[in-house]
Amino acid sequence: MRLLFALTDWILNRRRKWVEQETIQYSADDPWILRQIEEFERELKP
Repeated sequence: MRLLFALTDWILNRRRKWVEQETIQYSADDPWILRQIEEFERELKP
């Protein structure tokens, strides 16, 4: 469980740094981005 918290904390900190830089250049290979896109497409389908 502690590992899960550490992992989510690390991911959130990493994403926060990207946002602070204001140069949000998502790489298409980023698994988080791919997952978000897949979920979004799934929601669009009736």
